[in-house]
Amino acid sequence: MVAKVEKKKKRILILIEDNPLLSGLYQSAFEKAGLEVEIAHDGESGLALARQGKPSAILLDLLMPGMSGYEVLEALKKDATTKNIRVIILTIINEKEAQEKARKLGAVDYLIKTDLELPEIVKRVVSQLG
Repeated sequence: MVAKVEKKKKRILILIEDNPLLSGLYQSAFEKAGLEVEIAHDGESGLALARQGKPSAILLDLLMPGMSGYEVLEALKKDATTKNIRVIILTIINEKEAQEKARKLGAVDYLIKTDLELPEIVKRVVSQLG
């Protein structure tokens, strides 16, 4: 009898965050949770990473220089190669209108940095990966 070895699907998270200190902190926490993390420090780089790879999800800041998180989200959802990637917003913007706009553009969750501890952020993101 041959034992069946199940190959675990690699879970890749693209983190689009312009703050290097925060992105390093998040990367470490997500890697400890078993995710492979790719970091982009601006929207354009994040879009390129999403188009090149096959991420399980994208964690996206809204306030960034150049292309805003909203613009990145809109571009992701308009592109056939990236439209089905789960996008989770992680931001300091605690406004109902911002949350509604992000969800309308296709975000599956909206996390407010100042309201959540790091373990809770990791838990919420991992729960979106199934």
